[in-house]
Amino acid sequence: MSSKTAQPTADMPPMTPPATSETSSSAPPKGQKMAIELPLTSFASTPHNVACISFLLGGLWATGLVSTAYGLLNHKQVIWSTSEPASSLQPQSLTNAILSPYLGLYLSCWAFFHLMEFVVTSTYNAGKLSVSSFLLNNGAAYHIAHAIGILEYILEEAYFPPEWRKYKHFGSIALLGWGLVVGGQIIRSYAMISASSNFSHIVAVSKLPSHQLVKTGIYSWSRHPSYAGFTWWAVGTQIFLGNPFATIAFAIVVYKFFSYRIRMEEIHLVQFFGDDYIKYRQQVPTRILFIS
Repeated sequence: MSSKTAQPTADMPPMTPPATSETSSSAPPKGQKMAIELPLTSFASTPHNVACISFLLGGLWATGLVSTAYGLLNHKQVIWSTSEPASSLQPQSLTNAILSPYLGLYLSCWAFFHLMEFVVTSTYNAGKLSVSSFLLNNGAAYHIAHAIGILEYILEEAYFPPEWRKYKHFGSIALLGWGLVVGGQIIRSYAMISASSNFSHIVAVSKLPSHQLVKTGIYSWSRHPSYAGFTWWAVGTQIFLGNPFATIAFAIVVYKFFSYRIRMEEIHLVQFFGDDYIKYRQQVPTRILFIS
């Protein structure tokens, strides 16, 4: 997720169809079957992997929206005052918690985020396009964190005392979280578009002739806008769900991750661009809380 420099993903081959027996010099001997790699058994950059991941993310996005619409149309989901009784909300149950429109909209936002990572890369930075561009193979900790957030929401929604549970449906909290999710998504995607071929999901450790220091547009507002967008998006998802514990945990984990990553990345950026980057760093903040 380097904000200003590009680095080829050396471990990912271009997304081209496998060579056929007529075109490949390494085809198996006559009569021997060619090995077939099934979809989703690896993160190899093959067309069938892209198709399957896109299908699954699109299905999750649509399912989440349907669940959201169903929940909003059939039960009261939002309260705007602490004086409103918790009994006015949808009845508590494990099934209702799983089918909650809040959880449905969260899942749609999560799927949309990863689809947009791939779509923006394919449109504005096609030279670095691979299955990794979905940003789904960015470590087990990322998926565990979101799974814990989902689990917290379901347990609290299903089993919290009614007077506590109603804060998960408080309209102002939901709007704050939703605003951070939408704003973070816009900032993240716009940063990738602005940087174009100078953007990479991995930190560049050597300067290429094509590398440029991008300081205009959104990069004049934040020197790491893609990181800022991701941070606000991630924390916003947990605020939207009304998850007090996951919100704090996400904020701490994201801060630790990006404070270290930015520190390491900027060592290379100073090596690449010298005083030009030092001056830029002094003038433009990160827009991430507690990271100057």
